[in-house]
Amino acid sequence: MTCAPHPATFRLLDAYVGWDQQEAHGLVGFDDPAGLRLAYRGTAPEGPTRDQLLPWFPDPRLAPGCGPCAWYLLVPDERRLLRRDVCGDAFTPVRPPGCDPAPPREPVSVAARGHRLAVVESDRVLVWRREGEQLAGVIRVERPRWAAPGPDDEVLVACRGSTLLRRFDSTGGFRGVLRTGARGEVIGLRTGPGQTVWLLTDDGGRLRIHRGGRRRPFRTATVAELAAALPPSALTSADEDGFCLGEKGPDGPRTTCFTWRGLPRDAAPRAADAYVTSGSYVTTLIDSGISRCRWHRVRVDADVPAGTAVAVGIVVSEDDRYDESDWQASAPGVTDFLVDQPPGRFLRLRLRLSGDGGATPVVRRIRLDFPRVTSADLLPPAFRQDPAADDFTERFLSLFDATLAEVDRVIERYPALLDPAGVPDRVLPWLAGLLGLSFEAGWDPATRRALLAAAPELYRRRGTPGALREAVRIVFGVAPVIDESAADRRWARLREAVGGTPAGSGQAEELGSVRLFGRSASRFRLGGSALGSAPLRAFGTPDSDPYTAHAHRFRVLLPAGSADGAALRRLVERQAPAHTVGSVRTGGAGFVVGARSTVGVDTAFVPLPAPVLGGERPVRLNRDGVLRPGPRGPRRGVGVGVVSAVGVHTRVS
Repeated sequence: MTCAPHPATFRLLDAYVGWDQQEAHGLVGFDDPAGLRLAYRGTAPEGPTRDQLLPWFPDPRLAPGCGPCAWYLLVPDERRLLRRDVCGDAFTPVRPPGCDPAPPREPVSVAARGHRLAVVESDRVLVWRREGEQLAGVIRVERPRWAAPGPDDEVLVACRGSTLLRRFDSTGGFRGVLRTGARGEVIGLRTGPGQTVWLLTDDGGRLRIHRGGRRRPFRTATVAELAAALPPSALTSADEDGFCLGEKGPDGPRTTCFTWRGLPRDAAPRAADAYVTSGSYVTTLIDSGISRCRWHRVRVDADVPAGTAVAVGIVVSEDDRYDESDWQASAPGVTDFLVDQPPGRFLRLRLRLSGDGGATPVVRRIRLDFPRVTSADLLPPAFRQDPAADDFTERFLSLFDATLAEVDRVIERYPALLDPAGVPDRVLPWLAGLLGLSFEAGWDPATRRALLAAAPELYRRRGTPGALREAVRIVFGVAPVIDESAADRRWARLREAVGGTPAGSGQAEELGSVRLFGRSASRFRLGGSALGSAPLRAFGTPDSDPYTAHAHRFRVLLPAGSADGAALRRLVERQAPAHTVGSVRTGGAGFVVGARSTVGVDTAFVPLPAPVLGGERPVRLNRDGVLRPGPRGPRRGVGVGVVSAVGVHTRVS
């Protein structure tokens, strides 16, 4: 659709192809598919930062309690433990002064889980139950720093200068040591569901999250894994003057701030700058492979939040010699521009990112198009004789070429909209409407995608037992038994020689093995049928009764509990041919007297229940109970190759 004479060549700069960096300052993410971004401040430029981990690893003086607004606050200089039970504006002492059986001596940190509480001191850990009202035990340990109540009445303790975790029970009994293998010093300890232990360490300024447990080795984890396993607390920020909690109020979300003494605080702490304010990166010489190449276009795929900026500069040369004045800089805020440089084989790109410290731009990819190919190449030579006019014409027509290229990409990607495996879940009903399919409300996206993928084959075989069986298998995950009633119609006819075998047929039917068709029994006839032995029918031809009996009727049979009967019935009605009548039957009702039963649907091969003498339904000896197994051991249902008796090894259920 584009007017360009031939497709242009391009070069990508990203984490997959490579950024070709010659030098970089203040930027990280060269190996991250998410893109380049400004580095974090401090010695851990790629994070995570301590502020990001506050909701899961709060300050050692804070611990979330049992409830959406419950928090514990330790005041070390006053040797007090405060508690906040409701979404109010104040902390109150856990125990009134003078009523504490074991007041904190040199408190270090506090931790809570459920109704248990652990207060870490300089040489011991106090374990409390009932939100600090009952002292459960005292753990004696040297230089404790962190504690975390865990499942099974266990308490984990981390000491200063070590990443080993010591295990105790609530009464102070030693249970063993948990080796983490982590480097650095523990600055955060949490326990999660399934006896999972989460550890935050500081290794020379680099923060690392570790995940492990008693039966699984410790490994490093990401913030996303931590957030998926443990719900974040309401703690939003903390500094040397206090902390803030983001909670739900009666009028919507609200932020409540406190000092480290538990008093209300009006001003929220200012968020510390997480990122450096500037960073740059310069590529090596990018070779086009074309002598005196006319580079065409530079496109930057980036997210630029408010307060940040992305600036791109390029220089083109035939060799590695150029001046600083030769650089071409993009206009502020422009991430797509044409190259205005003399022809040259090599190009060098300079990227500069800036921000306010609270946010960072992210550059995912940079695309360099070359050589210059525009629709101006299709114009007569008269339009390109003047160099100035030629340059203006190329730049002017490049605007239209870029728009047409966007349309081309939409057309090229249009087949992806018809791929059931690639479209989002919300597009599946729209795609089903194009194919004439209708979905049940309870079908999950995987079932809908499987139906869309199988739609061409199901439409080709629609109305056949195979197509109906496949549709039921996709939706309900079990293959049904389709019983066509016409196959049970075994009207016999007399042969020339009873017991003979006519040519081209199977064995001859014998009297006594099949039922002869009688006209007087198919429908009532005057003078030929007995009262009550034939049905009254006012339609059809009596002579065609042998051929229309059970015609165009079928049953769909499924085991008990494998499908919803109503949903299965609706699916069968949509898939069955219009001239047929289908019925649905799921197991669970047992044998039906006078009707055909199917093994696995209406039957269950199970042993008899254990006999119990007495009670509401006592067994009777020599009739329906076995007091002890026989010499061959207990019978466990029907045995293959062994004679089984009805009522002894089988039962009707």
